[in-house]
Amino acid sequence: MAAYVDRDYVGLIGAMSPTDIEELETSVPGAFDAIALAVSRMFDARLSKRYQTPFDPVPEALKYHVTQVVVFELFKKRGFNPSSEQDATISDARKESLEWLKEAADSKDGLVDLPIRETPTPDVSAILQAGPLGTSDDSPYSWIDVQAERMRSGT
Repeated sequence: MAAYVDRDYVGLIGAMSPTDIEELETSVPGAFDAIALAVSRMFDARLSKRYQTPFDPVPEALKYHVTQVVVFELFKKRGFNPSSEQDATISDARKESLEWLKEAADSKDGLVDLPIRETPTPDVSAILQAGPLGTSDDSPYSWIDVQAERMRSGT
């Protein structure tokens, strides 16, 4: 699985310049790719109960918010500028993106809508594989017999 964003996209959309990204990549080889992949999978983990993940194609809104978190993590890795007012903006953008993520994952009250999960995949969580919450029986007392039989058979 690939990350949702690459260096070119983050350089164009994010608050970290392409030059700064390349300097960080020179000093810590592989840092960008690892951070971008980790953040992408973090977004997937939150969104997977409601959406088909990983996204293909990736919605632009998702790429934008992944970028904001990636930029924050890159600045943490490189170090923030002590006298920069931009640091607060970068931190605020990250917070807004994480709030957007929670909103997108909230199927009840969330206002964000992305492509909905259509069919469960074999590796889905147990939440999506749950069975019915109720049954109907011939008699109001037959459930006791079924429960007793399950206890005896160990299932």
